[in-house]
Amino acid sequence: MRSAFLTGGITLLLLAMLFWPEATYQGALSGLELWATTLVPALFPFMVIAEILLKIGVVPMLGVLLEPVMRPLFNLPGAASFVVAMGFTSGFPMGAVLTKRLCEEKQCTIAEGERLVAFTNNSSPLFILGAVAVGMFQYPLLGVLLAVAHYLANILIGILLGLKAPRPPQGHHLGQPLLRRSLQALLQAQKKRPPWAQMMRTAITNGVNNICLIGGFVIIFAILLKLLQVTSLQALFEYPCALFLAIIGLTPTAGMDAALATAFWEMTLGLKELSLATAPLREKAILASIILGWSGLSIQAQVTGVLAGSDISPRLYYRSRLLHSVLAGLLTYLLTFNQDRLSLPSAPALTLLAEPKAFFPLLLFNFGAACRLFIYSLGTLFALALLALGINQIHRKLH
Repeated sequence: MRSAFLTGGITLLLLAMLFWPEATYQGALSGLELWATTLVPALFPFMVIAEILLKIGVVPMLGVLLEPVMRPLFNLPGAASFVVAMGFTSGFPMGAVLTKRLCEEKQCTIAEGERLVAFTNNSSPLFILGAVAVGMFQYPLLGVLLAVAHYLANILIGILLGLKAPRPPQGHHLGQPLLRRSLQALLQAQKKRPPWAQMMRTAITNGVNNICLIGGFVIIFAILLKLLQVTSLQALFEYPCALFLAIIGLTPTAGMDAALATAFWEMTLGLKELSLATAPLREKAILASIILGWSGLSIQAQVTGVLAGSDISPRLYYRSRLLHSVLAGLLTYLLTFNQDRLSLPSAPALTLLAEPKAFFPLLLFNFGAACRLFIYSLGTLFALALLALGINQIHRKLH
């Protein structure tokens, strides 16, 4: 039945592309523009650098250093800290890309990889603070509220999944100096690494393959969404969305239902429609958190495509998107409790995307912020390493 349904759906999509070629072209063009001007500069440098860090032994070293932090908190190996830091700073679908590489390098098990994918695929701080809060809603401080709810909800999911998973027995190296073992892991990885020229070629090749795969999904879903709008089928999705909004106590009219129906397929376009709705700002903030947690079928398809060919199942990731939506919306509701009108002052220093009419300024903003976010992620890893050293020293004195 599923095969017949998919075959029929693809056939209908092909017929729609033949009947509405102009809409197909416009959808493909918008998807290509979004990919080339936003996703490539924001993700491709991370993919190449992350691949090199995996090869030169930085991840095994971090795995030893951060084991005392990652194992009690998320029930994951220390090497997963690299995926957590990069996934929370670089955005979709870097968590899936790095988790797949981590499993290929035997740095974590398949079960651990499935849990890691479930909570490390986030919207980037650049997207939430810049594109959404400033560029769409014109309220820079709203980005802080959305970011806190978004990341805290995913951290809670990681902790809950870690509590449910069985814990492995403690290693036999706990009594040895942590810093010495981390340096030994780095030196052993250096002995096995390929030549620099080969390593750079492999990193760039893998990065190009992953970013092109992501671009293909973006273009296909942009065409699908455009055809749904042209054929008026998108309006049918607004009825269950309006019912859902009424159930959770939000305004089901004033453009909120249309925004949610669009966000079901593509998150960015749905958030843009939501920013134009006439509902109260507090309600729009709650629904924006729900949309960011769901992330849209387009991004979920990107994560699924990245994990294809590996043994990592995306089923836990799908269930976590629903839980993330609920937790993020609930956290936003609690953070704005007893506030009938959410009023946030604008900050002139953060209004770089106040008039997002062209993609070229967004490209520059993404490129500069991507470099800063990479530095921030390395700083976060360094701070976690210092914390792990302190925990290890306390553990040795107690035992």
